[in-house]
Amino acid sequence: MAEEIVLAPNQSKSAEVSRETLQLKVAMQVMLTARRWKSWVAEKFRDAGHTGAPTLVLYYLVDQPKGLTLSELSSRMELSGASLTRLVQRLEKDGMVSRRRMVGDGRSWLIVMEPAGRAEMQAFEVHAAAMRQRVFEGVSEDDLAAALRVLDAVAAKLAAGPDAPARP
Repeated sequence: MAEEIVLAPNQSKSAEVSRETLQLKVAMQVMLTARRWKSWVAEKFRDAGHTGAPTLVLYYLVDQPKGLTLSELSSRMELSGASLTRLVQRLEKDGMVSRRRMVGDGRSWLIVMEPAGRAEMQAFEVHAAAMRQRVFEGVSEDDLAAALRVLDAVAAKLAAGPDAPARP
């Protein structure tokens, strides 16, 4: 069940809510929703025999047939190189990914998904798609698109720094 925006005791539903109030409520709702989403997904991952962070690495690699460098993957996942290296090593040990020397730059390695990783992702995506379907049931495509636009704008602003100029 979705939580309703709680207004101040003296504020009626028909009263206009200030931008500042909306910003505060959206920020609080994003934090609460992110915490709930993370907990719920972690529980579902465990139930399906997965853990979140290594599975996320596979999601980033699934559409990258040539692989990604550790630096590219680190940037996309917003993880330190050291943390990501441990995840990649675990996935490599399990046969899900491999590290290959990058042609033209012998110092860099490409992280490439292996067939076992693809098979794991296909099996997991059946569960993940069903989970997303249950969570977003009753939310229109227009609302999903609007939410994505807002979250993209906020994420970009946070990545650039809160004092950075607004993007066009």
